[in-house]
Amino acid sequence: MRNRLGKKALKGLVKRIRTWMEKWEEEEREEFTRRRNFDQDDFAYPRLNHLFTKLLREGGGVLRPNYTWGVLQGANLAKALGICHISVIEFGVAGGNGLLSLESIAQKVEALFEMSIDVFGFDTGVGLPKPVDYRDLPNLYAESDFKMDTEKLTQLLKKAHVVLGPVEDTLVEFINARPAPMAFIAFDLDYYTSTIQAFKLLETDSALLLPRIHCYFDDIFGFTFSDYTGERLAIAEFNASHSARKISPIYGLRYFLPVPYAHQAWSEAFYLAHVFDHPLYGQNDGLSKPQVGGQFSLRTY
Repeated sequence: MRNRLGKKALKGLVKRIRTWMEKWEEEEREEFTRRRNFDQDDFAYPRLNHLFTKLLREGGGVLRPNYTWGVLQGANLAKALGICHISVIEFGVAGGNGLLSLESIAQKVEALFEMSIDVFGFDTGVGLPKPVDYRDLPNLYAESDFKMDTEKLTQLLKKAHVVLGPVEDTLVEFINARPAPMAFIAFDLDYYTSTIQAFKLLETDSALLLPRIHCYFDDIFGFTFSDYTGERLAIAEFNASHSARKISPIYGLRYFLPVPYAHQAWSEAFYLAHVFDHPLYGQNDGLSKPQVGGQFSLRTY
């Protein structure tokens, strides 16, 4: 009995020491970051990664890392281009957890970059439509999957706008309303047919788009996803049919992310929609030799 009690006490002591060490190391990292001069960096990633980890740590598990990274990158690009009003979108809201997270992220990034961020969520409101053919992966998805409790979600949202109806119908009215330029888009529509319809947003007037738009694709890994179905097929067909606008993976993104996020799968699900015919495409985007001081300032701390 005495030996068991001794081992238990020892384990408790080791656990307390480990907790203290982790807290000390975190405080040391915070102090190092606080004193660091990000203006001396050749690239913006160290500063953005600091903001990224800071937001996630303060978010209490509510903020999705992939959405946080995408909104930060989009806001950083907009700020570098002198654009102070942008839009972020989730295509495929379902239960609404993603949209709630996106809304919270937008509010925090608004304060950091001193800009305005509109948040939109597109969904049928009644679940998935009926799959058209094999391209919509009917082996994985069925009609009415992922229904939304619209009333409950709208009560929880503070600033995000839910756009209800088939995306091929609602997107036309949305574009005609001339929203602020798109900075981040999460594609979670599951189907090829719905995703290719949503891509019409990337065909619109360049005034409604940033020259590069960070895009996250939720359904491209594992299961039976392939280059010939779902979101990957939609991407391939979009690229084949457009000469001045392309959707390309952000290659090696994980090498630019802080641990532990570098080892998470979402880093391989990020693409950039390149709007080559955008008048600002060739302007410095703030990633290399970021603008600081007078014309580009961040309230980092």
